[in-house]
Amino acid sequence: MKWYIINKEYVSYLKEFDHKIENIDYGNKLRPYIGIIMEINNIKYYVPISSPKEKHHRMNNSIDFHKITDPITNHLYGVINLNNMFPVPDSEIKILRYDKLHELRRFDNDKDRNSYTRLLRKELNIINGIEDKLKNKAAKLYNKVINHQDEHLINRCCNFSLLEEKCIAYKDNEDYKK
Repeated sequence: MKWYIINKEYVSYLKEFDHKIENIDYGNKLRPYIGIIMEINNIKYYVPISSPKEKHHRMNNSIDFHKITDPITNHLYGVINLNNMFPVPDSEIKILRYDKLHELRRFDNDKDRNSYTRLLRKELNIINGIEDKLKNKAAKLYNKVINHQDEHLINRCCNFSLLEEKCIAYKDNEDYKK
């Protein structure tokens, strides 16, 4: 797997329809949408990662949440929020280039940028080691939500059906891409 970033305008467009889409813009500080891409039913889904919060240390991996934990040291580097995955057209996906991170996020100095790059590389290495597990979880979660099998999951997840419709509309309507 690779890291990807998603076009800010597309994320803003989807936020109009589903409040569970995470924020990307925090005033003067842009947080790039960094995540992985998984294909479910021939649709590309973007799965965001997040920095670990205190609550994540107490949480267990589940069908819609997975910790990015070093298998040797057990250090928690980040989390994958499968419940926040959303469909994305190819036109709105870019592969993250480490040498272009400074264009996406502000760093105080080269040391901070290099530390962040090492963190991303470490997280991606861990994710690649559990890729099949994550793909299986994403497919199961998607099916449970689409088929209305678990109300609790439906309430925690993005509205996959609606967002797929909006993704198609976005691809088909050039007016959205201003």
